[in-house]
Amino acid sequence: MIALMDLMTGKLYMDISVTDIVTRAGVAIASFYRNFNSIDDVINAISDEILEELIEDLSPILLHHDERRCRKFLFNHFYRIESRHEQIKKIRFENMSIIFNKNEDKIQKNEALVKSDTINDKYIAVGIIGLINSITKKWVDTGMKETLEEMINFLMSFFN
Repeated sequence: MIALMDLMTGKLYMDISVTDIVTRAGVAIASFYRNFNSIDDVINAISDEILEELIEDLSPILLHHDERRCRKFLFNHFYRIESRHEQIKKIRFENMSIIFNKNEDKIQKNEALVKSDTINDKYIAVGIIGLINSITKKWVDTGMKETLEEMINFLMSFFN
């Protein structure tokens, strides 16, 4: 996953081969195929890791409507992105869009987010996580110019 992210700083996702990945990672091609069936599987693993953090951290907050915990969650979320700013800045725009779009598809299909059949429970988690993903994508796409505090305050305006 790290090798693919590194390669995406210089090449379009569609131009990266399995050979490129294993060469960068310093592993045998058999190691790649023991863990993944395709490069798309690697992108899915990256997306899964991002979403797992997002869902695991956000789920308890949605249940308790705790503003302090929500702010802390948003700070940690944006801080993780900002701490990877140099790598993200180098990754081509088209490549970052692929990851965020995978996240959006998975958010829409994630049955674990739907806790019941009530309209509130059915859509609120998907909406909030989708909103955070979309706003984070826009923040990254536009160069991450806003501060963490500005991003937190902006998103909190949706939660109040």
